[in-house]
Amino acid sequence: MPQCLNPECLTINPDNFQFCQKCGNKLLLVERYWAKSILGLGGFGRTFLAVDEFKPSQPFCVIKQFLPQAQGTATVAKTAELFAQEAERLELLGKHSQIPELFAYFSVDSRQYLVQELVVLLRNGEDT
Repeated sequence: MPQCLNPECLTINPDNFQFCQKCGNKLLLVERYWAKSILGLGGFGRTFLAVDEFKPSQPFCVIKQFLPQAQGTATVAKTAELFAQEAERLELLGKHSQIPELFAYFSVDSRQYLVQELVVLLRNGEDT
């Protein structure tokens, strides 16, 4: 069930919907990613568990939505710069078993997004 990415809405919608039934926001991000649920939130924004529609196996991935809590033009500009630097650093690091691979970095509706690999941590040999 896709979750709306509109920060003022966040409604969970039925699977067959293309637009949020509450606010009308498009649910398929850049015609590729479906947000499924919120994984976390912090001072920079929200993190969503998502599905990549472009791959045949439709694997899970992570969407980070830049949504700063800070106020003031200079502060927001600096945090936006830091968010962009995170994308650049992930791309430079490339593939590593404990660092998520960067899949995409883009802006939609004046919001920045970073899409990365979902890294699942195993404890004591347990499968998750």
